[in-house]
Amino acid sequence: MNNLIADFIAAMAAAGIYPAEPIAEKLASGVPFRFRAEGDRPGKRNGWACLHVNGMPAGVFRHYRLGIRVVWRAPVDSLTLSAPSRQALLREARACAKQRIAENRAKQENARNLAQDLWHRASEADPAHDYLARKGIPAIGIRQLGIALLVPMMDADCRLWNVQRIYPDGRKLFLRGGRTAGLFWFYGAHLDNAVQLSQALVIGEGFATMAAIHAATGCDVAAALSAHNLENVARTLHQHLPGRPLIIAADDDRHLAQNIGLFAAQRAARAVGGLLATPLSGTADCCGNEQGADFADLSADQISIRISEARRCGHE
Repeated sequence: MNNLIADFIAAMAAAGIYPAEPIAEKLASGVPFRFRAEGDRPGKRNGWACLHVNGMPAGVFRHYRLGIRVVWRAPVDSLTLSAPSRQALLREARACAKQRIAENRAKQENARNLAQDLWHRASEADPAHDYLARKGIPAIGIRQLGIALLVPMMDADCRLWNVQRIYPDGRKLFLRGGRTAGLFWFYGAHLDNAVQLSQALVIGEGFATMAAIHAATGCDVAAALSAHNLENVARTLHQHLPGRPLIIAADDDRHLAQNIGLFAAQRAARAVGGLLATPLSGTADCCGNEQGADFADLSADQISIRISEARRCGHE
């Protein structure tokens, strides 16, 4: 067990993820968990990991901000195993995978029920909420429960599956075990009516970014709520609204070793033949040496200009 955990953590380090807190006991539990990684800002936990040691030991680790996701399997010398032993391990691995799929579906349904309950119990968001006031954005398309803002996460059929909770200090949390892939926050014309509109739909990462763009331009907007979900959401909306022009609004993370926000936006724009808008002019070739920005950092006039200058990024 200890060797497996050590090998797993070593694989994380090789991929560029360094836990900033003890995680060995959590890995041994077999339960997925978030953790703080080196380079995370205060209050952020961008690391995620899960290790299964039964059957054929395997696991997954990721870093949400860096866009890293690695599936790890323990090295096994197949020559030391008899054919019946290999078959038994494969059967057990398939059974474990089937069980995990069922467990994940159950967790997503539980989170969906909780999201709907939270949403119905929440009230209109306070425009003076510390997060909204600090960002200078309107309280549109969201609600508030206690001190947390609730950002609804919908699918293309407008079904609520999850909520992102945003706290006054900027901390953001999804519901544990809830679905996130392909979900988005949408504001503007209803999706069922938007098919008839020729105005561009702007898609980006965060709620604050897209609320700022809507306030400045009046465009309908959608937030994927993470960089790694951006292409998935762009493809979903392109398929659901095939005649609608799409603009992908990038977060420019040129201050990081890898410009994850810009690269994710470029991939999304190419995937749907959309336009790419960036908050900063010029290239981001010197990653790690310049200050990054998103559209929520700009004035309304600057946002309008940068969106109007959106350019073709090409097809995949």
